[in-house]
Amino acid sequence: MIRVVLVESSLELIPESIQNHPAVISDSRRRKKKPKDMILDDSKHHAAMKNLPKKEKRGRPDIVHSCLLSLVDSAVEDLEIYVHTINNEIIWVNRETRIPRNYNRFIGLFEQLYKEKRIEANGKVLLEVIDGSLDDVLEGEVIVMREGESLDNFKRALDSEKITVCIGAYPHGDFEEETYEIFEKANAKFAGFGEAPRTSLYVVNRVLALYEISKGLIDFC
Repeated sequence: MIRVVLVESSLELIPESIQNHPAVISDSRRRKKKPKDMILDDSKHHAAMKNLPKKEKRGRPDIVHSCLLSLVDSAVEDLEIYVHTINNEIIWVNRETRIPRNYNRFIGLFEQLYKEKRIEANGKVLLEVIDGSLDDVLEGEVIVMREGESLDNFKRALDSEKITVCIGAYPHGDFEEETYEIFEKANAKFAGFGEAPRTSLYVVNRVLALYEISKGLIDFC
């Protein structure tokens, strides 16, 4: 079994400190939604984000969108998906969820999730903001994908009964110190694709492909 956790994901509601900024108000009127109920998006709220702490890691829900599409599209059936956000929320994503391919519909869905805490359809829970923290979802052999590392630890972990792979889902920077402390407590090992910077989506796709090959789910030609 493999569990993928998108860590410190650039996904959050618009912070209270910038809800009255003209850029936010303008978008709020256009969408006919209250600022507090909208997801922060750098492409729309860039001017408002200038003084936000850690602004280089925030306002990129498109990264989460693209990664989730790849995860639910994969051939891996024994896959568990979690999103850990920059504000330390934990979102469970049902493997069978059909993530909207249209970005605006994706944003609308996750704004609904933040409001209702759970999304259901046909009696099945598809998305849920769950109680707990990052510590609680790190199970089995924990591998953290990080720039500058080799694949050795990941390859060895493929033989484990359960592997949790942590992938940063933000545009710039490194994991926070408190996140590294959690990794340390979980006895996490680090792996990566060499020195070159890689996007979150690249890492997700490579991890999935290597796992699929190792389990014989796809042929390597």
